[in-house]
Amino acid sequence: MSSQNISGAYRTLEIILGIVAIAVSVLTLIYPALAMATIVFLFGIALIIIGFLRLGTAAFSHELPDSARAANIVIGILAVIIAAVVLLYPGLATVTLVFLLAVALLVYGVGRIAVGGVAGNLSGWLRGLLIVMGILMIVFAVIVIIFPAIGIVTLAIFVSLGFLFLGIDSLATGIAGGTTA
Repeated sequence: MSSQNISGAYRTLEIILGIVAIAVSVLTLIYPALAMATIVFLFGIALIIIGFLRLGTAAFSHELPDSARAANIVIGILAVIIAAVVLLYPGLATVTLVFLLAVALLVYGVGRIAVGGVAGNLSGWLRGLLIVMGILMIVFAVIVIIFPAIGIVTLAIFVSLGFLFLGIDSLATGIAGGTTA
């Protein structure tokens, strides 16, 4: 196979990836609940794989210290149990994920306000911006905690945008014939 054929095949794969990513982006925007359910399902499957991998590591890696083997057993069992809960109750898993992301955003917002309030070495406009952004993050986090559906839709939008940007990047790379780093 010549390098031109490989390059052509690579470009074709980039274009196909771009088209698929853009299609997934559109489907995620049209069906945000399905997108979140798919993400939760894949997360559950990944946890099962991780759980059994950790259990296998504990069972077959005799060179590991007993404490490492015990840790692998605990992690493996917890991963399988959490996977079962995620797969049996995907709605609960989705709301829990959104809630945890909202709490993280809340904590981050408080941190931005704190930095803006005490960082005397920063310019006044930057301190003010940090405080305003912190307040906006807290407001959004509280809204998502009170109304989780808003968080689910917002998360779906961000996932959709991620696929859209990936698709555009892949299409542009495939059409232009360049390679991605």
